[in-house]
Amino acid sequence: MSRLYSVINMDIMNSRNMKNRESMQNNIKVYLNSISKNYQSILVAPITMTLGDEWQIVLRDISESYNIFKEIQLFLIEHGIKCYGGLGIGAINTSISDDTREMDGEAFIFAREALEIAKSTTRFYNEYMSAKENRFYFKGIKPNFKKYNINNSLDEVALTIEYDEVSINDIINTLIENNEVLESKITIKQREIIKLYEKYGSYNSIVKEFKNTSKPSISQKLNSSNYFLVMHNRKLIKNLFRLYERELME
Repeated sequence: MSRLYSVINMDIMNSRNMKNRESMQNNIKVYLNSISKNYQSILVAPITMTLGDEWQIVLRDISESYNIFKEIQLFLIEHGIKCYGGLGIGAINTSISDDTREMDGEAFIFAREALEIAKSTTRFYNEYMSAKENRFYFKGIKPNFKKYNINNSLDEVALTIEYDEVSINDIINTLIENNEVLESKITIKQREIIKLYEKYGSYNSIVKEFKNTSKPSISQKLNSSNYFLVMHNRKLIKNLFRLYERELME
């Protein structure tokens, strides 16, 4: 198989109702330019605004796909904006270009399809996603390696859902969905503590810098937000993308 790339299509939720839309669009463009510079080593091309409220990210390191989405999503959340994301992983069939709109291939096709799945408003009948809090979906080739048939272990269990085969794609999307649900419940105050913890790296450093905080308070907010579980899941998702790439390339 030829080299794999990841394409992430992102779209702002209810963008037409966004306050100060033009000003916010400009702020997003400036932010995406900074992201393009920070991740230049793994980006195929600078992040491209395809429409006023949509943009496209093309990566040569597929393992960082979810992490980059989360970084941009957090920026938007801090400005009171929700977004959708569709991730496609596959080949690029055209020449590599500095403008993502000049490229095409299965990675782009999968990304467009994944975004439409993420934007689906019906969860009860959606065969791909279950939680309304989740607005991110990954789509790619489902490899025919190491599929796990779990019917035998569930023979004596009464289920309303029929299970056939579980692929690595399903595992990745399930972890992503669980993480998106967990993170949707994080409060503003919890996010503030998380930001400080990621900046300073320890409870002691935060308390030393901010006298009005305490270690029990920091610990309570981090644990209540499921921060450590969320970060563990992100590492696992990153490693699963590496496994996905390795297995497909073999």
